[in-house]
Amino acid sequence: MSFFQNALDALRLSVAKKYRPKFVLTIWLKSQLNKDWDMYVSGFDALSVKFCDGSKAYKKKNAAEIIAKADDLNMEAHGWGFHYCTSVEDAKKEGEIAAGLCEELSVCAYHWNAEKQWAGSDDPEEYAIAFAETFKLHAPDVALFANCFSAPVTKEMIEYFDYYEPMIYGTRLSTIATKFQKRFDSPGVPKGKRCAMVGTGRKNPKNPKQAWGYLNSVGKDDKQRGLDRLIPHFKPTYVNYFRAGLIGKEDIMMEPNDINPVLSEQVLKIKGLFPGSQDNVNQRS
Repeated sequence: MSFFQNALDALRLSVAKKYRPKFVLTIWLKSQLNKDWDMYVSGFDALSVKFCDGSKAYKKKNAAEIIAKADDLNMEAHGWGFHYCTSVEDAKKEGEIAAGLCEELSVCAYHWNAEKQWAGSDDPEEYAIAFAETFKLHAPDVALFANCFSAPVTKEMIEYFDYYEPMIYGTRLSTIATKFQKRFDSPGVPKGKRCAMVGTGRKNPKNPKQAWGYLNSVGKDDKQRGLDRLIPHFKPTYVNYFRAGLIGKEDIMMEPNDINPVLSEQVLKIKGLFPGSQDNVNQRS
């Protein structure tokens, strides 16, 4: 083997050793959480709780309790909100309100969740930039995630966000793998900004043989990859699981199903693939 090849292999190994994704657990409603939920978040680095809807605060008292719990567990405290941003004026107003709530509640990151209302507006790029510019004006030290529909996203827009966090959902391994490929192929998004929001692995109530997310790969083909291969391959900076607690009749934080283990075990298994990651595993004392 040549000296050049040896050096290249060493460089790749060094880069691989430095990559350690962070894991976020998104919470929508406190009422959906088991009373002992905080004992089942081992492996997660951050909790993200909803406290904004458009230009209004959303269940702020409950959010503050979740944020306090994140602090107790030595985890990052994130917030998120559902946003409409259908005009420059509305986007600026929403950005100012969200930033103010972030400062009031002392979170270190905010996930701007924008879907069909924003995507179907007259100028999604302009409105996203208006939101982000206003948000950063009022909360410059809070990391801002673009957790949004992918079709309207542009290189120019993402320059105003700290991270791009597309929703990568599906009930088939092949669907999830294909979405990872498409979302991470975008040449306008720097590698360090790329994140992923994924399903928790709960069962699909319409088809008991399927789940909203898969930990384990089932074959060597690219479309048979679970998160155990997708995350090491695509290297998202943050992996955000949507969402915590009881959904329908299932709470995968508390009990496994016949496809996936409990959520904390999923995260711990993926973290175990990366050297040094176990140093950052959160354990309740």
